[in-house]
Amino acid sequence: MGEVMSLEWNLERISRAGFIGILRGDDADALIERGLALAQVGVRVLEVTLDSTDAARVFSTLKEQLDDEVMLGVGTVMHPPTALPSVAEWGADFALSPVNPEGFIQLANEFDILAVPGAATPGELWKAHTAGAMLVKLYPAATNWSPEMLANLPRPLRQVHTLPTGGVKPDDVITWLDAGAFACGLGGRLTVEEADFLSSEILARRGVMR
Repeated sequence: MGEVMSLEWNLERISRAGFIGILRGDDADALIERGLALAQVGVRVLEVTLDSTDAARVFSTLKEQLDDEVMLGVGTVMHPPTALPSVAEWGADFALSPVNPEGFIQLANEFDILAVPGAATPGELWKAHTAGAMLVKLYPAATNWSPEMLANLPRPLRQVHTLPTGGVKPDDVITWLDAGAFACGLGGRLTVEEADFLSSEILARRGVMR
């Protein structure tokens, strides 16, 4: 019961944030600096992709230097039996994948980590949902999905919590949210200035002033 409540709280924190700041790259120090800068302007959920150079150091440094208001997770999980035990030790609250690896959701649940599998089609979206995913990554959003497509999905599919990621621009986040997205994933296109503005905009939608 406690695990379910924890996963639901992690889900709620992503919803409140409105977007996830994605950290991916070959320069670990630059990723740490970027993560700290994004958190400073109000980004409350950060993802460190496992294909980044020295991802473990990036994650652990951010974990040490950021307070509990910032939720940290990982991305690009391709082999859950290898990745999830390690990131659980790091303290990851959620784990994303561009696909839906076999056993991903169930194993993540065992580690009290929110699993976010990827879906490139409505069929994959439904399959991930029926497998137990509480949140599904729409990937790649820029080529396989659109706000209009999301808004016009059949009602059962529209009830699935979705996270458009991959080519999503900061200026498009509100459009995606209005179309029914739960939150969005934003990568290298997100500047610190845009993150600052978007964080304020998300708060304003919830009636909260900074």
